[in-house]
Amino acid sequence: MNVLMVAALVAAALSVTQAASAAGSVPLPAPPPGTPVSATLRDAMIAIERAASTNPAAAQSAALNYNAAIEQLRAHQYERARASALAAIIQSAAPPPPVAPVAHAPIAAPAFPGPRYYMIPDELPSTQANAQRYVALAHRAMASCSASKTAAAEYRGALAALDAKQYRVAMADSRNIVDDCVSR
Repeated sequence: MNVLMVAALVAAALSVTQAASAAGSVPLPAPPPGTPVSATLRDAMIAIERAASTNPAAAQSAALNYNAAIEQLRAHQYERARASALAAIIQSAAPPPPVAPVAHAPIAAPAFPGPRYYMIPDELPSTQANAQRYVALAHRAMASCSASKTAAAEYRGALAALDAKQYRVAMADSRNIVDDCVSR
């Protein structure tokens, strides 16, 4: 039973090796069955064949250690053959070399400077919450406004319109304050 399993593994390894060599990868001799190191050599061969599809450079360098392990096995140097097979497994698992990143176009600065404050959306429903937001935005814009007298008069008008529940007027006054203060 054990001999049949080893024979089946060797036949599978030979077919994998022959298929890989037919595909143009590194041809690898199959390890002889029945030796103490054959399982490690078979694992090394499978690892190299797997690496051939993802990282050909690692598979090629690992194949050199694998071939050295086969020669050491034929010379009955089992410990050295096992060490070479393990080195082949390690080399076949090496990560692929890094790929240079794709250069992206630089971010261009806009041709004109943007506003210093938040952009007010064009049309919002005239609700109390939106009017309060507009008045608060106008108050923040007035903090560094050079036309503070004009802005203060409009701000008082916006507050009066907000108290009178004339939300559209409060929003329009606030928009005027922001436009005046940002443009100067």
